[in-house]
Amino acid sequence: MSTLVYALALFGCSDDATLCERLSDKAQNYATQAKCEMSFEQAFESEVVRRADYPTVMARCMTRPELAKLGRRPVDLSRPAIRLASRD
Repeated sequence: MSTLVYALALFGCSDDATLCERLSDKAQNYATQAKCEMSFEQAFESEVVRRADYPTVMARCMTRPELAKLGRRPVDLSRPAIRLASRD
């Protein structure tokens, strides 16, 4: 059995997803990536998403270490691998 814990993170993004910011520091934990991904629909109906002032909201399942590495910095979610974004 895997010891990885997956976290569901919600991001508020520009339309092209090149500039995204985490909507909340609270991320729900899941034992598997599949269980995490199954919770997307419920997450998109949350109050956090309803209050988001972004044209696009995206969800990503990440391991806890991946999420911690991102911190609160803007990210580029337009590519399969998450990259840090610049605000230039």
